[in-house]
Amino acid sequence: MSKPDDVQLAWLMSFIAVANHGSFTAAARATHRSQPRVSAHVASLEAALGVRLLDRDTRGVEITEAGSRFLPHARAAIAEVRSGMDGVQSLSGQLQGTVVVGSFPGASGVLIAPLIKSFKETHPGVSIELHEGDPGWLEDAVADVNVDIAVRCADTPQRHPHVASEHLFDEQVLVVVPQDDPLATVNPVETAALAGHALAGHALVVTGAPAEGWTDFLERLESAGVRPPRVVTVAQPTTLIALVRAGLGVGLIGEMAATITAFGDVVTQPLADPMWHREIRVYWNSRRQLSTAARTFRESLAAGPQWRQARGLPFRQS
Repeated sequence: MSKPDDVQLAWLMSFIAVANHGSFTAAARATHRSQPRVSAHVASLEAALGVRLLDRDTRGVEITEAGSRFLPHARAAIAEVRSGMDGVQSLSGQLQGTVVVGSFPGASGVLIAPLIKSFKETHPGVSIELHEGDPGWLEDAVADVNVDIAVRCADTPQRHPHVASEHLFDEQVLVVVPQDDPLATVNPVETAALAGHALAGHALVVTGAPAEGWTDFLERLESAGVRPPRVVTVAQPTTLIALVRAGLGVGLIGEMAATITAFGDVVTQPLADPMWHREIRVYWNSRRQLSTAARTFRESLAAGPQWRQARGLPFRQS
């Protein structure tokens, strides 16, 4: 088996690209290399390690057990080199480098997008990449160094002890109904009123991914003794709003997602009970040092989003 100093960074980057994109062709496009060059890099890495990292067949590429074990270390190595390069380049007085941010649709639209704009205006030498996913994927992405930082709700229990986090704010959960619905004029909506509405035959529409083990807000309903006879789970807030607009149910949605999707002929109302707030946190990997650019972006998140300030809402809530 070769020594660590026999392994080239380009080999690691090609291997990571194939693992991320699922094929040598896609990895070649992502890395701006030829497919034969990517294949040669992976073959050289496998030879250096003395194990097969990827299985190739006519159906595509599958990562082996050895590849799965090596992948997070390869990602961490590349991340550390990039962090060091960013730090050295920042000695010039201008932040440099790339920050990879994970988020979810509501936060991406009203929190992350405006922050990227203002951050780029202040730090033009920094590139920001945004990746969206469900809560479990976002935490895994932080743990595996696929993203530098991630913003997600804290409802889903944390699995990785080396993923650190910080409280940002509490987001209000809202009821979404058509304009002619009786709840459209009720502010705030009591949980009992929502229960009566749901039990009256209306479907409850929520976001989530049951196959991944999460559905927004159902645990809160169960704790209040509310068990709607019909629950419709969709992946995107825009789909939730479309179903409510079509009169196919009553929705529950986070305040951020509602800000960019719930308008026109639907109405949102806050729920009265204090349990209808969910905590939003920012996450990062405590085992690696964030680059100066990533750390500065995380600190900018903690400074407070403009969308809440514009509405006269406090950023930090306990």
